[in-house]
Amino acid sequence: MSLQASCLSLMDRLAGVPDFEYFLNPALLLQLQTNSNAIWETTPNDPVSQLWILFRLGTPLACILNSVRPPNQQLIVDNGDLSFANINACKERVFHFIVACLQDLHFTHENVFTISELYHDNPEGFLKNI
Repeated sequence: MSLQASCLSLMDRLAGVPDFEYFLNPALLLQLQTNSNAIWETTPNDPVSQLWILFRLGTPLACILNSVRPPNQQLIVDNGDLSFANINACKERVFHFIVACLQDLHFTHENVFTISELYHDNPEGFLKNI
């Protein structure tokens, strides 16, 4: 399966995650791509670029995590701050997701991308986990 096909398949599955469908809105995805300040060239409607940018925000990762956590352990999903203006806040949300994957869901380090891989100038390191 090609990388694009894998990303499309993942996006289809993510559409079924509670609250994640908000992030799959085509207008929002285009706006995020325009404002991402990515050094790596992103292409509109490219599922690889779209997933990479969504995951870099961090907030969509909270939706994924909340779908497998009991209500009293869920993270707050704030759709009001969907920008890269405060990149440290984005990285903090990603950090919480990674820690939860490792500690709560017992993923191995090999099966989880790192913050550095996610924020690198191209998505190759992050995409190894798709």
